[in-house]
Amino acid sequence: MPAREPEQPTLVDQWRHMVAGVDVTRRRLDAALEASGVSPQFYDVLHLLLHADNHALPMTLLAREISMTSGGFTKLADRMAREGLIDRRSSSDDRRVVNATLTDAGRALATRASALYDDALRACLLGPVSAADLAVAATVLRALAAVHGSAIEVEPAAASGPAPFDPSRQERRRAPR
Repeated sequence: MPAREPEQPTLVDQWRHMVAGVDVTRRRLDAALEASGVSPQFYDVLHLLLHADNHALPMTLLAREISMTSGGFTKLADRMAREGLIDRRSSSDDRRVVNATLTDAGRALATRASALYDDALRACLLGPVSAADLAVAATVLRALAAVHGSAIEVEPAAASGPAPFDPSRQERRRAPR
């Protein structure tokens, strides 16, 4: 009896493996943050504010960037403010806009958490996956986001790596319908 050839993974199987890989890696990264005393939800906000001009961004923009409703983000911002990580200040340009701004303690935590997150990413990604394979996967996922759209438009990365976050670029989002 001839040996049976192994079955090729189906499209569904390939997709499930991609989603499972991202999910388990995200959980591992979140666990590394939590083990160091940083909430994963806090980290996303801290990271964005750390790289923003004057370490400040409008609350509505932050909510969209981390895929939260404005009400949910307000609760998160309340917790972060109680812990002394952010201040909320009205914009000097537009009184209707409230900015979240990193405090000195928030900036220190954001810097520490960013270094920890970078180390955890390297351990989780670059051990099991080559840098070349990771670049291919990122290109594939970026293409999917670009083709199918999302609440946050994803810009193609420059040859040297991903583009830095620029909150002043409103064209990053699709216009409201």
